[in-house]
Amino acid sequence: MRLLLKTYFTVLLLILSEFAFAQIAVPPHEGRWVHDEAHVLSPSAVAQLEQILKAERDSTSNQIAILIVPTLEGEDIDGFGIRVAEAWKAGSKENDNGVIFIIAIQERKMRIEVGQGLEGVLTDALSSRINRNEVAPQFRQGNYDAGVTAGTVAIIQAIKGTYKGDGPPARRKRGGRSPLTTIIIIIIIIIIMSRRKGGGGAGGYWAAGSLLGGGFGGGSSSSWGGGSDYGGGGSFGGGGSSDSW
Repeated sequence: MRLLLKTYFTVLLLILSEFAFAQIAVPPHEGRWVHDEAHVLSPSAVAQLEQILKAERDSTSNQIAILIVPTLEGEDIDGFGIRVAEAWKAGSKENDNGVIFIIAIQERKMRIEVGQGLEGVLTDALSSRINRNEVAPQFRQGNYDAGVTAGTVAIIQAIKGTYKGDGPPARRKRGGRSPLTTIIIIIIIIIIMSRRKGGGGAGGYWAAGSLLGGGFGGGSSSSWGGGSDYGGGGSFGGGGSSDSW
């Protein structure tokens, strides 16, 4: 049994270590809050979304960012969301009030990644309901402008406590990971992040801690240049929802 488990670990780590090299790069934030790497939004929609997100930052300090990629190239959107959260650190260090709305066009996947300070109001169930009821119907018609805008507005309303989201009940949250699965995920992420950072390993430990709902040590505060209104530094613990359309 021990030999079987050891072989399983070895094969899995080899496969995923090779996969790490194929991960898509997280674009630098550069003070932009709408990153349409897939070029599916119209210029007017991007401008409108930037205005909506700026108004939200100015009135509440909540930092909401949007990232649209053409493909995940085989990566799981949950793992990609963790990498984006680590790179961008949306939200303030004091309040952890960031949200990242991620959309992968080819895979037809979307995820609302929620900062730890907002998990109580923008719950997993509400995040899933927003994805399925507000965004997915528009995306199925190829209307990305309307879908992203509707999702963004609904996220803001949910944080304020005014989003109703009438519709079918949200799917139940996935069951907790088994201890063995958790250990595997921690090892994989440490290896992936260590290689990506040239062997430093710090990012891997941070990401592994996030998957467990906490963290190994506090993250350092960083600032977004290029005209951002607030410094980054928010923490994410895996809250939110991933859904398809």
